Amino acid sequence: MARPEKLVDARTDLEKFRLSPGDTITSALRCLAGNGLGLAVVVDDDGQVHGTVTDSDIRRVALAGGDADTPVSEVMSSRPLGVAPMTPDDRVLEILARHRLRSLPVVEAGELVGIRALEWLPAGRVPRTAVIMAGGRGVRLRPVTDKVPKPLLKVGSKSIVERLILGLARAGVEEVFLAVNYKAEVFEQRLGTGEHLGVTIRYLHEEHAMGTAGALSLLPPDAYGPLLVANGDILTTVDFSALFDFHWRHGGAITVAGVDYPSNIPYGVLRNVEHHLLSIDEKPQRRDFCSAGIYVVEPDVLGLLAPKEAVGMPELIADVLAEGRAVNVFPILEGWYDIGETAQFERVLVEFSASEED
Repeated sequence: MARPEKLVDARTDLEKFRLSPGDTITSALRCLAGNGLGLAVVVDDDGQVHGTVTDSDIRRVALAGGDADTPVSEVMSSRPLGVAPMTPDDRVLEILARHRLRSLPVVEAGELVGIRALEWLPAGRVPRTAVIMAGGRGVRLRPVTDKVPKPLLKVGSKSIVERLILGLARAGVEEVFLAVNYKAEVFEQRLGTGEHLGVTIRYLHEEHAMGTAGALSLLPPDAYGPLLVANGDILTTVDFSALFDFHWRHGGAITVAGVDYPSNIPYGVLRNVEHHLLSIDEKPQRRDFCSAGIYVVEPDVLGLLAPKEAVGMPELIADVLAEGRAVNVFPILEGWYDIGETAQFERVLVEFSASEED
């Protein structure tokens, strides 16, 4: 049986997958972003495979408060799954599905000689669908949003929602449902069918404001899941493939993307036990993990929604948790930008303008 064509291609550029044991988590993130398959292989100076690192491994370390300078040797799987060069496609697919992995190293005599990936296998590619909530009025950005809906505001050469859709298309999303209400006709005029963005756009028309989850009840029965759901006014450089993979790997009903958010307390904080003061922390900074407005939702969760009723995503998540189902947290380690107010929008405009000039 001949080796798959894609395996031969991968053999020519394996440097995109290699890490040394002393490389850091930061280096691993760059490696994963560079190869686009969510896998890095840790090899020694002699080319022998020591372990593998997936995007999910790194996100779990981040959730546990791990340091970005932690060497990958401390987070890698030291007994990694791999396949031999002549392993048939059906066997590779079975291993990937059983262990919920996107890709595997091909190892021969202890050395990395190739990569096998789910999307390279005939039966492995699964269509991906996204829903963008773009029905809000953007009140805090008035008067700018009196004429243009916030998701259609330009940041550099593209609008906010176009940047979001392009990121989804890079992650293999083929169909995007756009939930619209305020100035719905402007979205259809600007975005059309989505062909120029590499996706098919279908519009969900809200008759009234339906919250951050209510519009999911408008999805047609043929909508394919799991569904990536995102607020339409978000700017982020996160790899949405990593989010899809994380959701699949952990098997929850919903995955919530989160960002680490620092805030400064302008007073001295009292540390006490009952009436006894232990210490005073003068103007400390606290850090909270906050919802980033991006989720992955299993399609059966939509059965909890009443048709055309307004509901927020926190309410839907509470209902899922009440049923005893798992909801997981995906930490965003890449860029994420809130555009809630004019000052924030102006900062983002400057930052993206400078980056595009570079």
